[in-house]
Amino acid sequence: MSFPSTSRPLGLLLALTALAVPAHAQSGLDDLAGGLAAESKEALAASEARVKAWFANPEVQALKSRADGGSASAQVAFGDKMRTDLLGESWSREKIQQQMLKYYSLAMEQNEGLAFARVGEIAESPDDSWKMFRARDRGEALSYYEKGAALGNRDAVAGYLRIALDPNYCSFCEDQGELKYDFEKLKATTLFDKGPGEHSIAYRTEKTEALTKAIKYATPVRLRPGDAAAHLLAAKYLTGVQYPWRAGVGISKSQSPRWQSLAGDYLLQRDTAKAIEILTELSMRGDNLASRKLASLYFTGRNDGGGAVLRDYDKYIFYMKRAVDNGSVLAANDLGFELLSGRKLPANHPLGFEYIAKAALKGYGPAELSAGYALRDGRGVTQNDAQALEMFKRAADHGELDGAVQAAAMYRAGRGTTSGRVEVPNAYAYEKKAEAMRKLTPAMAELVRRGHQDKFE
Repeated sequence: MSFPSTSRPLGLLLALTALAVPAHAQSGLDDLAGGLAAESKEALAASEARVKAWFANPEVQALKSRADGGSASAQVAFGDKMRTDLLGESWSREKIQQQMLKYYSLAMEQNEGLAFARVGEIAESPDDSWKMFRARDRGEALSYYEKGAALGNRDAVAGYLRIALDPNYCSFCEDQGELKYDFEKLKATTLFDKGPGEHSIAYRTEKTEALTKAIKYATPVRLRPGDAAAHLLAAKYLTGVQYPWRAGVGISKSQSPRWQSLAGDYLLQRDTAKAIEILTELSMRGDNLASRKLASLYFTGRNDGGGAVLRDYDKYIFYMKRAVDNGSVLAANDLGFELLSGRKLPANHPLGFEYIAKAALKGYGPAELSAGYALRDGRGVTQNDAQALEMFKRAADHGELDGAVQAAAMYRAGRGTTSGRVEVPNAYAYEKKAEAMRKLTPAMAELVRRGHQDKFE
């Protein structure tokens, strides 16, 4: 992938934007008068119509008015809306980018941490970079994330932590997914005429310093539910982050004393206890994902070098029940399934069905399928073919292949039908639905399932 030679760093674009546009300019479409892309007239006309319709929307105009009035939160929100709805449009592409960055810049002038996080995301994102015809620059992203993190914004903290914990990134690396030192970047540093040992020491020193800052930012006194930075740090403590083999080459005898304090296989050591500490606090604050992660740890147990966790089904039930009581559909489904199946937990069919029903009544496909089986077979609940058929049909409508298969089978057997007899047309309809599902590629089938399941917590 190549980019125009005119591609400029976001920092420069932000500076130029601040100079080019008055701080509280009221214009909308007037500022988008130029910068037409070399595309077909039809495509360009369609893009122009979309942009004009967007700006004509009363809600957009109201948000823009608040942003122009000086509200930092509205400035970020308006920048976000432009980024989501307009970034990548061919009509006045550069002017759209300038307007978006203008509003983020105005918010940054007011020390709005979220604005720094957003600009960091744009610099880091391959998708946004592609739409803006510029190369991704994670070094630039890191600098914006750090400014936002210092202001206490948790999105910025998550971004800073994400880059700091990537062992393939450093300020003088190629940043292409593998640790390699970049010739041009080295030329801009004092490392250019140094040997590989100095490069290794500089790399490890930089990563260690960045990690120290990242952990400090990511561990505030009080965590809030859904904190992405805390979840990321906990996940990395569970796995550890290893250095690539290239990170320690070329150390000479004279460099060995300096190297000893940096040597080791891990950028971040595995530490199950710290992960559990973070997840436990999140769980106590009402974070359902943290509760489910803790439950999973105690369900399987763990002993992989980061500290042992003994399998404990009582703790599994405790954390899953906490998530269920806090409204988690996924926890209700998983706990109900384990109690119904009795695979590892002692089977408790009535209680298992109670939990499955909670998830099924929320429209969660896998739970609807399990509820269908339980109702059909009378497991944990009074046997009821009509309700079982309804559950199978709902599961099929939510992408569950077995739901369509079972619904078809019940129609062919005349079980649960409104007429009390075999209903071939309905059976055929669900057989066709099942056939269509089988024709999906595994990737597409998973996409359909995820599209449904991602709606639930």
